Amino acid sequence: MEYLMTYGWAILVIIIVIAVLFYIGVLNPRNVTPTSCTFPPGISCTSYKLDTNNTLNIRIGQSVGHRINLTGINCTLNTTRPPGFFDNGTTILPTRPMNSGDSASMQTVCVGEDGQTLDDGNTGDTMRFRIWVHYSEVDPGAPIIDRVIVGDMAVRYE
Repeated sequence: MEYLMTYGWAILVIIIVIAVLFYIGVLNPRNVTPTSCTFPPGISCTSYKLDTNNTLNIRIGQSVGHRINLTGINCTLNTTRPPGFFDNGTTILPTRPMNSGDSASMQTVCVGEDGQTLDDGNTGDTMRFRIWVHYSEVDPGAPIIDRVIVGDMAVRYE
């Protein structure tokens, strides 16, 4: 009987320690979810911040090997290209020429799948978005080529 009581007290202490860790947030899954921002080769996300009003501040870099003109950005929950792309919920940028190795800061409002503004987020919550970037390749003496790339982002509201 003494043997079982010893194990019972040990198990009770372990359960209390785990409960305390959950209570103070050490074992909270919200704190464990990593943030990330990935694009196809040539375009990079060097820094980003999402406000609780769904305003995304992002710094895009490029290394495609030649000059590009960055013309638009869209942040959405859509997994496919949104209808009316760059008509609704998209920040149309004044043309920003970027040489290889340059980066540019931009701001846009992230929208839902229907193109409508999302409810305000809570500080610390994590959201997953698709980032659509529109740019033109402008090699001297070559025709201008428009490109649209999509990146994935997991970001925490700040």
